[in-house]
Parts: sequence; structure tokens; C-alpha cells
Amino acid sequence: MSVDGMNYDNMFIRMLNRLGDAMILSLMFIIGSIPIVTIGTSMTATYYAAMKGVQGDDGYVFKNYIKSYKQNLKQSVIIWLIMAVVLFVFGVDLWFWLKQWQDARVSAAKPMIAVSVVLLAVAVFITMYVFPLQAKFDNKTSVQIRNAFLLSIKNFPTTLLLVVITAVIAWCFYYQVAISVVAFGLFGFGFCAYVYAYFMLNCLKPYLEPAPQVEPDAWSVDMEEDDETEVNADIEQEDVVEEENINDVEETTDDKKEEASEEEKV
Repeated sequence: MSVDGMNYDNMFIRMLNRLGDAMILSLMFIIGSIPIVTIGTSMTATYYAAMKGVQGDDGYVFKNYIKSYKQNLKQSVIIWLIMAVVLFVFGVDLWFWLKQWQDARVSAAKPMIAVSVVLLAVAVFITMYVFPLQAKFDNKTSVQIRNAFLLSIKNFPTTLLLVVITAVIAWCFYYQVAISVVAFGLFGFGFCAYVYAYFMLNCLKPYLEPAPQVEPDAWSVDMEEDDETEVNADIEQEDVVEEENINDVEETTDDKKEEASEEEKV
């Protein structure tokens, strides 16, 4: 059914497909994160599959997830362990100075709280960007972390928006643990991955090379057609050359006849 040029049947089917992909992606993320040390790898693979889906490569969530998981297993584990340690240290540091201010009103606690908040925020920013970067770019671990920090600052409004979304998710788990576990386990993680992927692709767009939007089969057909066109053009060119040679021969024959007739007259 189409109203005002909008095909609601196709829209409905696309929504159902995207919901199904989100459910598959959520399940894959949970399974891939079970060893704990592979949470970063699972996040990288989830981002990769979600960004592929946002770019139009729907229906291949499982395939894209497995592909990225295998390719980024080792480096994503290293990045995750580094960021987990940094987040833990800065989180404990912030908690310590908050306790110092609440319990003893230590004068040095207030500036240290501010410093701890800034450091923890930077660590969170890097964590949000480093795994999408790992999904799209092949760089050293130190380069990925540095680029994640620079991108988070360059796209600060997007970073703040993602922080708000992350805070809402954390709030849901804090106040409604059971419902949140069920909802996010079914489709929530996948849905959030698609939301994050949309914003991340906008941030990474200037650094991504445009990929050809032609199907492989169609491309091969076009190439065959081009070859046929080139062959036909060569044949036509040969015909033209032959016609020119024939004309030259005819003109030469006519000239000889004229010369012969003039000699007879003389």
C-alpha cells in the first residue's frame, strides 16, 4: 500500500528486519562478552555489524559480527584491559576523594574531585570511541586510543549526547535491574548499537573512503558490456580504414587512366 509516494509495506518490513537484526546482535554481544576479557572484542564486532547495517548491509549481522570478532580478537582484548584498568583506577580515585570530603571535609578533596571527574570523563570518552575506531581502522593500540581522544573532543556535542544515552542506560540498570536485563538482552544492546553506529559513522565520515555502491554481478555485467562496446568500436574503426584504403586505390586507378588517355592524345 502506497500513500503520498510512501510504501508503508516496505517500511514495515524494514522495521521488522532491523528489529530482528537488533535481537541477533544483542544475543551475539552477550555471548561474545561472557569470558569478560572479550567484552572489548564483542563491542568492536557489534559496532562493526551495526555500522554495516546503517550503511545498508542488512541481513548479514551474524556474518559481519563473526568476521570482525575474529579479526580484532587480540587487539580488542588488549584495548579493553587497558581501558578497564584506567576506568577502575579513576573511578576508585573519584570515590576516595568523595568519601574524604563527605566524612572529614578535607580541604584538598574538592580540587582533587574536580581532577578525578575530568580524568574519568576523558577515559569514558576514549572508551566510547576506541572500539568503533577499532572496527573500522587498522592501527596500533596507542594510535587508536589517541585518535579516540581527539575524535571525542572534535565531536564534543555528539560525545555529550552519547554520554547522556549511556547514563540513561546505566540508570535503567540501577533502578530496574530485572526489566533492564530482559529488555537489553532481547534487543536493547543491538538497538543501542545501531544508535551509536549512526552517530559514529557521522564522526568518521571524513576519514572513510567511499565504497562502490554497485553489486558485484552488476559490475561484471557492465564490464562485459564495455568490452563488447570496445570490440564493436574496433571493428567499426577497421571498416573505416578499409573503406579509406579502397577509396585511395580507386583514386590512384582513375589518375593512371587519365594519364594514359593524355599520352594517347599526344
